[in-house]
Amino acid sequence: MLKKTILCALALSMLIPISVSAKALTTTETNPTAKVATTQSAARAPYASQIKAERQTIENNRNTNQTIRDSIKGKMAQIKTLTAQDKTNKTLKAKKVVLKTERAALKVDRAALKAINVNLKADRNNDKTDITNKNYAALVTDIKQISPLQTSKTPVLQKISSDLDKIISTLSN
Repeated sequence: MLKKTILCALALSMLIPISVSAKALTTTETNPTAKVATTQSAARAPYASQIKAERQTIENNRNTNQTIRDSIKGKMAQIKTLTAQDKTNKTLKAKKVVLKTERAALKVDRAALKAINVNLKADRNNDKTDITNKNYAALVTDIKQISPLQTSKTPVLQKISSDLDKIISTLSN
């Protein structure tokens, strides 16, 4: 009986300091996070409206370009079916010279699009590092560089679409 009492007293004496120290740790951990959160929101607050407006513009440009890209995909599928039909009808060889010149123009347009995409990817990586480093002033300037690149992409995508229309009309004849 005496052994049980001593063991219980020892166990209780060990638990009390552990729970007190755990409570002290949780109170000190919550205060720094609250201070950091208010500091981050205070640092971001002057730039928040600019960032939001630029991101909306970027999203609108992306949707416009996506619509054109979707039509390009449909045209590519149409070209594949027309090419397969011309192969079976054995009329593809007669159109080969014209198709080569049109495909060369398409290749040039795709190269221009690829160069724009390389610049866009670099700017997006800069944005990610600015967000990670919480450098919101630099983020605003970097985001403003994305929108003109996207708008320069739109005429190139339209040119690709018109090139594909030419190929479709050549294959249809």
